[in-house]
Amino acid sequence: MKRILLSLILPSLVLFLAISCNKADKTGLLVPKDAGVVIHINSASLSSKLSWDEISQTDWFKELSKETTDSTAQKLLNDPAHSGIDTKASLVFYVKKQGRNGYLVFTGSVKDAVAFEAFCKEINKGETKATKEAGLNFITMERSGVVVWNNSKFAYIGNSPLPDIEKGMDPQRSFNSHKFSVDSLKELGKMALTLKGKDNLDSDRRFASMVEDGSDVHIWANLSGLYGNSLAAGVMSMMKLNTLLEGNVSATSLNFENGKIAMKSKQYYGEEMQKLLDDYPAKPLGADVINRLPSQNVVGMIALNYPPAGLKEFLKVTGLDGMANGFLGRIGYSVDEFVKANKGELLLSVSDLEIITKEKTMDVGEGRPPYKYSTTQPDMKVLFATSVNDKAAFDKLIGIALGETKNLHTQNSPEIHYKLENGWFAASNSQDQVDKFLSGASAKNPLADKISGHPFCLFIDIQKIITSTKSSVKDSSGKAAMTASDMWQDLIVTGGSYKDKAMNFSFEINLVDKNTNSLKQLNQYVNNLYKINNERKNRSGDTTDDKN
Repeated sequence: MKRILLSLILPSLVLFLAISCNKADKTGLLVPKDAGVVIHINSASLSSKLSWDEISQTDWFKELSKETTDSTAQKLLNDPAHSGIDTKASLVFYVKKQGRNGYLVFTGSVKDAVAFEAFCKEINKGETKATKEAGLNFITMERSGVVVWNNSKFAYIGNSPLPDIEKGMDPQRSFNSHKFSVDSLKELGKMALTLKGKDNLDSDRRFASMVEDGSDVHIWANLSGLYGNSLAAGVMSMMKLNTLLEGNVSATSLNFENGKIAMKSKQYYGEEMQKLLDDYPAKPLGADVINRLPSQNVVGMIALNYPPAGLKEFLKVTGLDGMANGFLGRIGYSVDEFVKANKGELLLSVSDLEIITKEKTMDVGEGRPPYKYSTTQPDMKVLFATSVNDKAAFDKLIGIALGETKNLHTQNSPEIHYKLENGWFAASNSQDQVDKFLSGASAKNPLADKISGHPFCLFIDIQKIITSTKSSVKDSSGKAAMTASDMWQDLIVTGGSYKDKAMNFSFEINLVDKNTNSLKQLNQYVNNLYKINNERKNRSGDTTDDKN
């Protein structure tokens, strides 16, 4: 008896696991496998963070509703469900290249097929009747767009001219002018709602895993699908720039979290670029480099740790090595010398920002006293630093750079201080910044914990920029806008590590309020700016900024 039960349970368990695993790989979305750009909107997640009722309570929405005279638009503003679209189901927008043409598709789920058909007829002014082919309903919209739907799905299909890289130098020819006929758009509409198996991007595990993370918005960009063929011929192919686009796909997830807007992105490449990244991995930037920063009042910083030998190989792979050596050769240098000179750590920081008042004079002519006036302008300390591998090779590079920039120096150019010492080269508009950076870390910088440990990092302190510049804003509307902008804290971008055949990046825009989701905060921020602008326009019947 036990054997009989076991023989029944085991196959059932295996079948269940197989179905579960197969189902986990499916997103339920219908997108062509070679679509160039795909934007997936997780409507259920977004509406849970910001409801339509909250949006409709804003001043700008109320004003829009008041000014809208079109009856269909009014119905939609009152209740988006009037469209017959399932507003809690996923919405997808994608662009695809097809031969020499391009087309776009907006697709989603139908909640009420009768209401959806009535809605399509309303926005089309009732001039076109719906037709039926192969179990699908069609309506030709204005400007040759086509809407196709059944009882569960809909898709809008329209022409989308795509830029042509080969013709990009000619503004008159940079976009393809070819367009699909209405009949062709209908066929594309049929495809949009009947994609199966390998024809569906759903079968690409990279896309499926991105969508399955449950983020609010997903962005898939397949540059090789859009432009791969454009670089496969002519001068571009001679430089092998198509290597950059071959297999070039990015998968980005965006979330509106409490206190921040967060994005995570994976960048995939073709075989040649994969090999290069495997052979020359970028190393994390250590906290010791960030702690060298002389100022604790950093406003912005970009830093990276790249492999110089990998840069040389990158130039070879893309066919740019000859051009690079030719350029450097004219100034008496070479790519090999650059690789020898540099270790790869590089940093640029801006700190101690303030708005100062400066007295200036202007010569107004012989025999007349100069005109004196005061002006406000930003004042800051800028520091550039890079680690040195070979002092002699780097000294040569600096000598060439100084010779090339000598002619660019003017009377108003800031004085630049620089020094090469202890394996580092530093340059700044402040001698104190140079000396302190080269002497090593004197205190732990709070930035180190936020951004170190990655090959690439970018930091912008939005709050400090707002605080520093607020005093220079004189009109009341501008001051109110700056006060409303106090919600922003900083921007942090980190990444550059290559793992599981993908380059990984993380983006964060942090807000001061950590307890409210960022989508609600953005909704309120936009409304505040709208009210400030309205008050400015209505103040004393004047549409210009006041000078108070």
